[in-house]
Amino acid sequence: MIMRYFKITAAIALAGVAALAAAGQANAAPGSATASTAAVAEIHNGLNVALLDGKITLQLPQEFVDQTPKDKAPQDTGVAVQLFANRRHSQVVGISTVRTVNGDANDTGESAFNKMAQGALSGLKTQFKDVKKTGQTTVMAGDHKFLRIDSEQEMKDNAMIGTLLITPYHDRVITVQVLSPAAADKEHNALVKSILNTVSFH
Repeated sequence: MIMRYFKITAAIALAGVAALAAAGQANAAPGSATASTAAVAEIHNGLNVALLDGKITLQLPQEFVDQTPKDKAPQDTGVAVQLFANRRHSQVVGISTVRTVNGDANDTGESAFNKMAQGALSGLKTQFKDVKKTGQTTVMAGDHKFLRIDSEQEMKDNAMIGTLLITPYHDRVITVQVLSPAAADKEHNALVKSILNTVSFH
C-alpha cells in the first residue's frame, strides 16, 4: 500500500503545481485580491464533491472550480484523482482514491498512519523543494478517523503550506490535499476546517 500511496501523493502534488500556476496567473490580474492582503471571509460552500459514486461527499467554497482532467486514461487502474482550484486565493484541493491490496485498508492504528505519513512526505519531496512537516495529528470527521499532516514547502520560489487528510475506506485509501500560499495561513486553516466539517460517509 505504501508504494501505491506514494505514487498517488506525487501525482496529486504534480497536478497541484499546474493548477496553482493557473491560479497565480488569475491573481496577477489587475484588481484581483492577493493572499497577503485579502481579508479572511466567511466560507460559503457551493460546490458539492462526490467520491466513489456518492459513497463519500464533501463541500468546497463556491469560488472553487473543477479542474479534473476530462481524459481519465492516464490515471492508473484503481486510482481516481479529482482537482479543484480557487483562482482568487491561489488554493488547490486534490482528492484521490487509491485501491489497496486485501488487508491494507481500514487500519487506522498508529503504526499504519505513521507508514502513510512517511509515504506522503516522500511523495511531496519528489515534487516540492524544502519540504518540512509542521504537524501530524489524528482527527475525526464524518465518524471516520483521519490522519492530518501539515507541511511547508517551496514551489517555483514561492512558499506554500499544505495539509493532507488521509483515511482508509473499505478497500481504498482516501486522500485530500490542500495547498495554499504561505501568506494565506488563515484562509488555509479555514478551508481545511470546512472540508472536515462537511465530509460525510454514506
